[in-house]
Amino acid sequence: MKKMRKFAWIFMAAMTVAGFSACSNSEDEDLPTGGDGGEGGNPSTPSVVVKDTIYQFNNIEADFTPINELCPGWTHEIISPSDDDRTWQSKTFNNTSAGVTEKYIQATAHSGDDSNAGLAYDWWMISPALNVKDAAKKVFSFYSEGAYWQSSTKLEVYVMNEPKSTASSKELLNVTLATSAAPGGNFKGWVASGDINLEGKGDIVYIGFHYTAEGGNGKSTTYCIDDFAFGRNQVEHFLGEAGEEPDPTPDVDWTKAVSVADALQLNNETVTVKGYIVGTLAKGCPSSIADVVAAADHVEMQDAGSYTGYSTVIIADNADETDLSKCLWVKTNDNKTEFPGADGMTSKISLDKNPGNIGKLLYVKGTKRAMFTGLPGVRDIEGWQLGE
Repeated sequence: MKKMRKFAWIFMAAMTVAGFSACSNSEDEDLPTGGDGGEGGNPSTPSVVVKDTIYQFNNIEADFTPINELCPGWTHEIISPSDDDRTWQSKTFNNTSAGVTEKYIQATAHSGDDSNAGLAYDWWMISPALNVKDAAKKVFSFYSEGAYWQSSTKLEVYVMNEPKSTASSKELLNVTLATSAAPGGNFKGWVASGDINLEGKGDIVYIGFHYTAEGGNGKSTTYCIDDFAFGRNQVEHFLGEAGEEPDPTPDVDWTKAVSVADALQLNNETVTVKGYIVGTLAKGCPSSIADVVAAADHVEMQDAGSYTGYSTVIIADNADETDLSKCLWVKTNDNKTEFPGADGMTSKISLDKNPGNIGKLLYVKGTKRAMFTGLPGVRDIEGWQLGE
C-alpha cells in the first residue's frame, strides 16, 4: 500500500499495462502506423492513444529527463530559447517526513548562477492523444504544486486538436492550479484540479501545459505536475514505488448499499451492495455450476487457510456465514475495457493474492445476475471499495 498524503479522497484509480511500466497505469491503444512522438513531436498519426489512464511518473530514476523520453506518447516543445535544453523534465524530491522519494514533472527557468538572466522561456508539455469518444468517463485531471512565485511566470492548460503549439484548434481551460495563496504554495502540498469535462471538445484531443517565465536567479515560479488521469475520476495524490496502484474510491454513494439478503431478491438489476468476504470459488472449478448446492464442492471458505480462487469472492451479511444460499458471488476479474469500475479488483481483492481479506467488508456496484450458469452473482462492475 502506498504512503498517502492526508488529502480527502477524490475518486478512482487504475491498472498497469505492459510497455508503459510505471509511467502510467492505463488502458492504452498503440496504433500500428504511429508518428515518432519525439521532441517537439508533431506526428500526423498519434503513436499512442489512451482512453483510460493515470500517469504517476513513478518510473523516474533521475532528474532532468525530458517528458518525451520518460513517457511514450507525450511530447514537449521548446518555443524559446531555442538553444537551451531545459524544458518540462523529471524531478525527484526526498520527502524525509513521509520516508519516500517523490517523483513528478517540473518546469522552472531558475538558474542559481544567473547565467540565463534576461532570457524568455516558452515551453509546452502535451499529453498523448486522448480518445474522448470511447472513454468511459470524458474527463481528465491532475495535481499541481509550485513555489518561488513570480507574477511574470504563467502556467496555462489547453485542450487541443493537435500535439503542437500551433494546433489549429486550441482552447484555454479554466482549471484549478496551485497558487501562492493555495495549499500548494511554496511546495506546501499538491492541489487537485478536479475533474475537467472534455465532452464536446472532440473525439481525439490533447492536453497542453504551457509554461512561460523569465530566466535568471529567483525570477521564475517553479511548477510541478503529477497524477495526470484521463477516462476516470481524479484519484488522491499519493506517494509510492513503481508498479504500485492507487486504491480505487469510485464515485458511488456507498451509504445506500443494500444487504446481501436484499440483493439476492433482485434479478438483472443494477445494485449497490455490501457484504463480508467469506470465501471464493477454487481455481479450476467448472465453467458451469447448476446451483449453490453444486457449488459446495468447489468453494474455499473461511477455514481453508489458503486459497487458489482469483476470479470471484463470496460475500454475505454475516462474516461467519457458511450457508451458500445466503451468499453472493462477486466477479473480480471483470472485463475492464467494458467495465473500468473493476480496475484493481483482481490484485487487491482476490483471495489467492490477499488471504487476509477474509472477513473484510466489500462494497460493490454492478449488475445482479446469474454467474457460472446458476450462481447468484454481481458483475458488470461499476465500482468497488474494500473496508475492514
